[in-house]
Amino acid sequence: MLNKEYKLIAIDIDGTLITSRYSISPRTLRALREAMRAGIKVTIATGRFYMSSLRLAKKLPINAPLICNDGAQIVDVHSGDSIFYRPLQMDIARKVLDICADYSSLRVQIFMEDHKVYVGRNFQLGQVIWYLKMKHHLRGFVNYLKDFVFVPVNNAGDFEKAKFAMKGLPAKIVICGEPGEMRQLKKRLATLFGDNIFITTAIKNCVDILDGSVSKAKGLRVLAERYGFKRDEIIAIGDNINDLPMLEYAGLGVAMGNAPKPVKERADVVTAGNNEDGIAILLEKVLGGMIRPKGNKHLIKPGMPKDIKVDQ
Repeated sequence: MLNKEYKLIAIDIDGTLITSRYSISPRTLRALREAMRAGIKVTIATGRFYMSSLRLAKKLPINAPLICNDGAQIVDVHSGDSIFYRPLQMDIARKVLDICADYSSLRVQIFMEDHKVYVGRNFQLGQVIWYLKMKHHLRGFVNYLKDFVFVPVNNAGDFEKAKFAMKGLPAKIVICGEPGEMRQLKKRLATLFGDNIFITTAIKNCVDILDGSVSKAKGLRVLAERYGFKRDEIIAIGDNINDLPMLEYAGLGVAMGNAPKPVKERADVVTAGNNEDGIAILLEKVLGGMIRPKGNKHLIKPGMPKDIKVDQ
């Protein structure tokens, strides 16, 4: 008997849905499609911008709107219609770029609704070189190219040119650099803008700057209101710091086995890693009735520890 008590599942992409080979495992794909057949809405909640997450959203295919740009944007991937967009204000975005220009090591990407503005030149070549240096599996290289290289990118040049390359309000600004400069930058931005911005991270020595009201939790809240779902009817699965808001908002917050300790400690359940079918293992237990919502808590059957054992 399939468990239909959970009504929405939101899944991060990098480090969660996909393996280190940049692919979705067959077991995970089967589990997600089984959940959809059971009447559960399945979506992606990612820090990627729309065009970089569209291929995977269509591969599943998801049956609920896509949450991208860390919750700043929600799009119906079937119609292409924007359901929600909460960008940074232009004056804040331009001030952030002005501040970034004071540091020598920073690399900046500006995520728009449907493309990126990159501060610098040869963005695509740089992405290819980065992938090869990381020595990721070559089988995933084509998928990586599709998601990160062959996407709309505007190489704006310097920071001043980037300010005027933004044709519209940006969803977020991603800044990467040397650890010392990044610490200084985060402190400076937090002091200057306060609650007007939300600072999060998904990659070491990088920060994402969003509107202060935005997070992946906000994206889940928008979808919950759209469908009339309660928080305890939602499962959120992720592996990084930028996933914490949605893990804490959802009724069942699930950390991947490859997540850092702070994420695991604040999750309700820890499943196996992204290379060990962690999503599939979790969903098989949910669909089998081993984990069920119960008010604001979750009924986990006896013998089910917080750390879900990998039982292939």
